[in-house]
Amino acid sequence: MDRLLPENLWSTTHRFVMGLEAMQRSSEQRAIANVQTELDCIVLENKSVPITRNEREYDNSYVCSPYTAYVRYARDELGLIKNALLRRALRAVIGMADIALRWAQINQTVSLNNWLFSTNIVPDWQNDTIDYFTNKLSHANPQHSISIRSLNPYSNADLMARLQQKGWLMLPARQVYLFPKQGEAHGDWWRKNNVKNDQRLLKNTSLQLVTPQEHRGEDFKAIESVFKQLFIDKHSAYNPQFTAAYFEFLHSHRLVEFFSFRDISGRIVASIGLFTQNELITAPIVGYDTSLPQSLGLYRLLMAQLLKVTHERGQTLNLSSGAGHFKRQRGGVPVIEYTALYVNHLPWQQRWLQSGFARLLNRFGPAFLQKHEI
Repeated sequence: MDRLLPENLWSTTHRFVMGLEAMQRSSEQRAIANVQTELDCIVLENKSVPITRNEREYDNSYVCSPYTAYVRYARDELGLIKNALLRRALRAVIGMADIALRWAQINQTVSLNNWLFSTNIVPDWQNDTIDYFTNKLSHANPQHSISIRSLNPYSNADLMARLQQKGWLMLPARQVYLFPKQGEAHGDWWRKNNVKNDQRLLKNTSLQLVTPQEHRGEDFKAIESVFKQLFIDKHSAYNPQFTAAYFEFLHSHRLVEFFSFRDISGRIVASIGLFTQNELITAPIVGYDTSLPQSLGLYRLLMAQLLKVTHERGQTLNLSSGAGHFKRQRGGVPVIEYTALYVNHLPWQQRWLQSGFARLLNRFGPAFLQKHEI
């Protein structure tokens, strides 16, 4: 992809893209083991924004592969469906989607504002900006759709409306949980009994809290281990497989704040990484030693620390998907997340198939995701 970022603009985003690109080319310090993509930047409203560009790469993580998100990851999620008959029916539907989405070349996409995290934080771009990147990226990539992940009607209602007015499609992706800032609707979650109980656990734990500035270089190998145990081994191999080297890179560039817990031996047994932009916090990195007793409450400790930081900063938290009952008990507001897709410039076969897939998802997807908390 041609460089879209002016050479004289050296921003945090540019350093992130250049550093990640170099690590991905390295055989010794690969950043994300299961991601293959082409990286670039574009300047929008005086801020540089990362872009990923893909062709087929059907074994990619879902963070840059729509095919993986709607086929491979969806298959992994079938275990959450309790009804065996429904599971079999969905397996057949996913099998048909597998064929159709390959025909549609769904992975042939340029993803705007893609930080390769489970949840991206999307700026509130205005109409002129939308026209600019829609025209620029579609003209530069006539065989690729243009996509924007991680949109939801709570945080991005105006942007979603503007995109749809410009001909963008909205594809339901998953259900996420938001903790709004104090003073907004549903912003009273800090007073929930479960939140108070978690804060008591945080105060009384025998484990040592490690703040962002207290992390040492050797800690990131342990963080990689606990992240892999939870996100990869327990959930799905199609989650992004971040490495210790990448965690240290994110820490050293202050892109992610790590909060961890050490046991008496000094070993990190749980860790959470916070990514914050535009007064919105996400937690794309969560992990704990799944072999330790549940009585330690490691997941509760991580969530308690995350909610404490969110409350103290007066910001909104997007706590992503999964563990719906746990998050609702603490005041999390469920909302459907969408991927925006622009296909108007594509050859008619791709355009017809991808538009039809979007219509199908919008007819059945939101109610299904709400019912099954996926």
